[in-house]
Amino acid sequence: MADAKAIPVKVAVRCRPLISKEELEGCQKCLDFATEERQIIVGKDKAFTYDYVFSPDRGQEEVYKASVYQLIDGLFKGYNATVLAYGQTGSGKTFTMGSGYLDHEEEMVGVIPRAVRDIFSLITKKTDWAFLVRVSFLELHNEDIIDLLSSGANARDGLVIREDPDNNGIRIAGLSEVVVASATQTMQQLGEGSAGRTTAATAMNLTSSRSHAIFTIHINMKHNTSGEIRKAKFHLVDLAGSERAKKTQAEGDRFKEGVNINRGLLALGNVISALGDEAQRSKHVPYRDSKLTRLLQDSLGGNSNTVMIACVSPADSNMEETINTLRYADRARKIKNKLIVNRDPQAAELARLRTLVQELQVQLIQNGGSLHVGAATGDSHSMKALLESNKALEEENGKLVRELEKAVEVETQLCEKVVKVEMAHNRMKQKIADLKKQTGHALDVLNETTDADELQLQTTLVEDLQAKLCDLEAEEKAFYANAIQPKKTPTNTGTPSKTTGDGDDTAKEYALRQARLHRELQDLNCELAQKEDLVIKAVQNDDRLAVVKAQYEVTMTDLEQEVERLQKEKDTLWHELKQVKSNAACSKVSEQRRLRLKELEAQLTNLRKQKLEQAKMLKLKEHSDKKVEQMKLDVQKMKQTRVKLMKQLKEEGEHFRQWKAEKEKEVTQLKAKDRKRQCDYKKLERRNELQACVLRRKTEQAAAATKRLREALDKRKESDNAKKVAKISDKDMSGIGARVKVLSAFCSSLFTCVFICLSIAFHAFCNCF
Repeated sequence: MADAKAIPVKVAVRCRPLISKEELEGCQKCLDFATEERQIIVGKDKAFTYDYVFSPDRGQEEVYKASVYQLIDGLFKGYNATVLAYGQTGSGKTFTMGSGYLDHEEEMVGVIPRAVRDIFSLITKKTDWAFLVRVSFLELHNEDIIDLLSSGANARDGLVIREDPDNNGIRIAGLSEVVVASATQTMQQLGEGSAGRTTAATAMNLTSSRSHAIFTIHINMKHNTSGEIRKAKFHLVDLAGSERAKKTQAEGDRFKEGVNINRGLLALGNVISALGDEAQRSKHVPYRDSKLTRLLQDSLGGNSNTVMIACVSPADSNMEETINTLRYADRARKIKNKLIVNRDPQAAELARLRTLVQELQVQLIQNGGSLHVGAATGDSHSMKALLESNKALEEENGKLVRELEKAVEVETQLCEKVVKVEMAHNRMKQKIADLKKQTGHALDVLNETTDADELQLQTTLVEDLQAKLCDLEAEEKAFYANAIQPKKTPTNTGTPSKTTGDGDDTAKEYALRQARLHRELQDLNCELAQKEDLVIKAVQNDDRLAVVKAQYEVTMTDLEQEVERLQKEKDTLWHELKQVKSNAACSKVSEQRRLRLKELEAQLTNLRKQKLEQAKMLKLKEHSDKKVEQMKLDVQKMKQTRVKLMKQLKEEGEHFRQWKAEKEKEVTQLKAKDRKRQCDYKKLERRNELQACVLRRKTEQAAAATKRLREALDKRKESDNAKKVAKISDKDMSGIGARVKVLSAFCSSLFTCVFICLSIAFHAFCNCF
């Protein structure tokens, strides 16, 4: 079985339009939509972000294509999927899912009919797979599980949830699963089940669903060639809406149903909160608090690709329920499910064994062996071709690594040149600026000088300074010309030396590390250039501010003097005004002085304001100076970091070159030792061949001598027998027997001597080795 991959639960929020009842009641819209930012705004200050946001003008087709359609492809790869509709009662959940709207126009068709059509459309296109599709439909009413596709006498009896150890999940004991072969048959089963679902009228919804409904599509598929078996389940869940008895005005059975609905949704909310909290998830998730959470155990935190569609109302009268729904959906986004491909265990084991056989075949070919199994001859050719292509790719990779090393070295040298040029450029710019400053002062003195001798002296000084400027500019041009010329570095045009696998790995790591350091250096250069531009702009602004500051200082002095003058005038007028208050004849003069005093106070107020503004400007100048100084320090630190980075690049390059030279030296020494060993081996082979020839010749000579001796003994025996036959009589038989015994003893001693000689020769031959 494939490793599980964690993916988050996707959440879509859909808002319905205002209904006629809400419009008659004078309800206003309390929701705004930022579709591009995928945000929904409640009131003025509450904003929520989701994976998909659909405003009231979005149709069924757009909702399905954007949020649900991508789940269909995963079903045929063996992944489970779930679409979950949640929201307040009357918010449009059943309409969105389409379980109760089967015979409407195309634009009114919901998620379930569209998904069924796409599933069977893909089944007809996948001709290399065999499919078996089954459907089931249940509802959870008052905590009782009811089979909506069963037509028996006990159809309304509650079913029981059982553990399913084979699939590591749950199963509903006795739940009907109907085999379907087309989209029409599936929709027929959906229509029959929807007709039996429990609905009732409330004050908020005339066709309110009083139960949670789950329509499940089971897909079993088998590959016609490889025999691979996959399974997938597609849960389409239409939850009953959360409701308040005060608004629904439910009584009796309707009130009891509402209580059970809210209890199940509360348990579901607790599960969502526990799954969204990392700390609580590791401790306990309360799936067993409700049958609803047990049924959705795989869909939330389990093996399923889940999309939650939260349906909300835009009316301000339902704002509190809307906010609760949005918070509910926001917590669901934090849940992460673990997807696993649902394969048959036996088929998965066979696939694992096939993979193991292929790996063993590859190892056997790599070790120089050959495959003699008839069934594996075709795979052996493909494995050999794969190994050859792998070898070619490794050689190409080695070439690219060597080219990368060369490029890194060239780039390092260029970076060093750039830094040196920049440093020299800065020094020359400073010198030129100083000289220009001196020239400017000399010209100012020259303009102020009237004496002929002093004028001649100042003219000479100016000419010297201009000559120095020309020399510096010429030196700068020459330096740039020399710096731009490429430096010739020795290149290795021969064939690259072959190193061991560890050496290749080290070279690759070095090249990659150098490339990473160069990227860091480039980023640092870009940031440094930006900082320097900011510093230059800030210095220019400071220069302009310095001029403005000088003007402001003059203005400040004038303002202070004006303030002092006006204050004195004010005090004088105030004193005179006090003196003339007692004299009625001077009332007209006192009125004029009083008006003048008001004017002076207004002027003083304006002057003080201007003075405060001038002080603020000075503070801004000081703040700007501090910022410029800080930026200069940052630039200096960045330059130091760049120097350290380049030094590190250079040191690593030098260490790598030394390491490479040592490795090449070791390889050369090993090759020399190998050549010497091969020469010694060849000498030993030649000596062995010579000794073998000598031994073979001695053995042949000994065999020939033994043969001649045996022939001579046979002839002598025959001649002696022939001579003495006639002379032998019955009396001499005993003497003949004695002679025969003597002759036999002689032959035995002769053979013993020959054997001893051969043994001595063999031992001497062995000692030669």
